Amino acid sequence: MHKAAESEKAMKKEIPYLIITAQAKYAPYMIADITGALTDSGLNIIAVEQNSLYGLSILTIIAETVAPDDDIAGARSRLCKRIRKFSYDVSTEIITPDQAERVVDKKLQVFTLIGRDKVGILKAITNTLANFRVSIERMTHLARGEFVALELWVDASELRDLSLLKDVIQRTCDEVGFDAIIQPESPFRQRRRLVVFDMDKTIIDGEVIDEIAHAANVGEQVSQITRKAMAGEIDFREALKQRVAMLKGLPVEVLEEVANSMKLMPGALEVVRTLKAMGFKLALISGGFLFFAEKVRQRLGFDYVYANELEVKDGVVTGHLRGPIIDKMAKGRVLQEIAEREGLSREEIVAIGDGANDEIMLKNAGFGIAFNASEILEKVADGKLTRDNLRGLLYCLGTTDEAIRLANGDTQQNGTGDSIAGDPHPATPSGTGT
Repeated sequence: MHKAAESEKAMKKEIPYLIITAQAKYAPYMIADITGALTDSGLNIIAVEQNSLYGLSILTIIAETVAPDDDIAGARSRLCKRIRKFSYDVSTEIITPDQAERVVDKKLQVFTLIGRDKVGILKAITNTLANFRVSIERMTHLARGEFVALELWVDASELRDLSLLKDVIQRTCDEVGFDAIIQPESPFRQRRRLVVFDMDKTIIDGEVIDEIAHAANVGEQVSQITRKAMAGEIDFREALKQRVAMLKGLPVEVLEEVANSMKLMPGALEVVRTLKAMGFKLALISGGFLFFAEKVRQRLGFDYVYANELEVKDGVVTGHLRGPIIDKMAKGRVLQEIAEREGLSREEIVAIGDGANDEIMLKNAGFGIAFNASEILEKVADGKLTRDNLRGLLYCLGTTDEAIRLANGDTQQNGTGDSIAGDPHPATPSGTGT
């Protein structure tokens, strides 16, 4: 670097900034008035943010002098004279070069807190953050209805052990019945384009194979194997073969009856509609059965569906599977295949599931969420949701209730009581998987 350039850079760093904060109720002209006064005072805006809450507008501006040799204190004085004629509550502060450097040198983490409204939740969280000397940069209410959802942006640049803070926040939220999902703020948060779902106990409220087994009068035997497989106590492939063998001789009409009785997870309809309205591609990768996964595709309009195929001959289940088994490794591999087909990077993918069979799928996604999950899955997930409602997924993506309402229009509903074999989704799937 030339000496002249170095000198110019050093001079620029020595020039302090002026922070202006203004607030007023129902003031549509405030930002125009303040920015005009700044220009007339010889100040250049380098950062600006305005927010409104219940009619109260709050404006924050960081400015510097236009002329390098101008005095910031003089510019501040000129500004104060000009804004006296306005009825706004305005404060100004000069920050030093060191402070100005600190303003932009941040390591932001985004905390999403979800649960039923409870007095004291904010106190518990903010006290914890204060004890770790972590500052809250921004806080937004995403939802204020059946669930309360808060998004906090915190600066962890001076934190030595982020994992310790995460553990303490998780314990604090567990004590008050809230979910906490913590993720770093990065450009990739705004670029996510694919959401991959497990089916049973994620999109569907229940385990399909258990329901089929009850219809075949082998419910208890199959349920025991299912529980062990979900907990990772026995190999999924072997467990699947054992359970399918017990279904031998079951008429295919029984599969239709089970499909008509199975319900979507609360929130599934509005989550899928919202994600599709936002331009996401959606995939269903299930260790369950393709017969039911296709019903879900028709109902919700998934772009990709992968699941295990029951062999049926002469209208009855043979007790065998057709084609490759969708197990833990296959789920992870299929996710990567879809990403390659769509031209997506790992960071652009979200995955959500509940069992040990979803482990690799969540690991291969840029953001993995454990939903009412087994402990083994929670350990590898980036965050966990324990509400019996998929809507929390949208809050993790920064979606507000207002955006959800706009995406769903007059058809907004949470999915409670909806059969997976209900009215087909109007959207035509753009890709398929078998």
